[in-house]
Amino acid sequence: MNHSTTRRELLKFLSGSVLATGWPISAETKTTGIHWAQGFLLWRNFTGQSLRLQDALNDLTAVGADGIEFSPFLSELEKYGLTRETLKRLLAEKRLAIAGNYFSAAFYDPSQRETILRDAEERFALLKEFGARNLIIGPPGVKPDADRERLIKQQASLLNEIGRRASAQGLQAGLHPHLNTLVETPAEIDLALETTDPRHVFLSADTGHIHLAGGDVPAILRKYKTRLNYFHFKDGVRPFVRPDFKPNLRELGKGEVDFPGVMRLLKEIRFSGWVNIEQDATRLTPRESCRISMDYVNHVLKPIYN
Repeated sequence: MNHSTTRRELLKFLSGSVLATGWPISAETKTTGIHWAQGFLLWRNFTGQSLRLQDALNDLTAVGADGIEFSPFLSELEKYGLTRETLKRLLAEKRLAIAGNYFSAAFYDPSQRETILRDAEERFALLKEFGARNLIIGPPGVKPDADRERLIKQQASLLNEIGRRASAQGLQAGLHPHLNTLVETPAEIDLALETTDPRHVFLSADTGHIHLAGGDVPAILRKYKTRLNYFHFKDGVRPFVRPDFKPNLRELGKGEVDFPGVMRLLKEIRFSGWVNIEQDATRLTPRESCRISMDYVNHVLKPIYN
């Protein structure tokens, strides 16, 4: 567990470990202002067995989550015998919501501008249909010899336009720095945010990617505290050796990220919005992984914020 966790916070976590045995979550564990989700990729990418979206929703309900990050395209829903209407009914039954949609493209390429804008508009419509508002902008991958600084500056115009269109529809577009993409290091985060419009392009930060790229997570979040709109909470351990970061990943509270420090900042700035637990890979089952991370959220992180 991270050294920044105080003894009091640790005791709260340990005392709550009974949750792993199936102890029910009370309404008192809800966090005023913050909604907690988990990304469907934990279940979708699991190789141990074939799991459905319905399995993920059942697991999330059991641990007291508020939602799921998932892009409900028809092709994806058909795999699980669902339509958008049946998914809406299932979400309502489980009292869950869609937290946001992930969107990545070659934003730096002028020749793709109109295609990307059409795709973004489709994402906006999908978000609004499901009552969501967060478009998570994933930077594209680039060749090792690419002029990264030039491409970051070059993508700014299109990101600003996507952000402007999102804002006009009551939505938010947030840049999501990510390993093995155009924007990953602290310096690249600085450049990407300096060259985009703070009124329309926000920061949808991933704690794990920032940490594994060498960043001081609480410090970077504090620097851009007025642009924070959405989170991926991910834990991990350094050093990261390219290209595969999955061996570095851990369930929340099991790695090096200073989550208590992050939560103290969110309380200070009165952050209100979605925090998505993003577990790209696990050594456990998705159900076990989900429960461990939400146990840590419920018994360490929520008491800090409340």
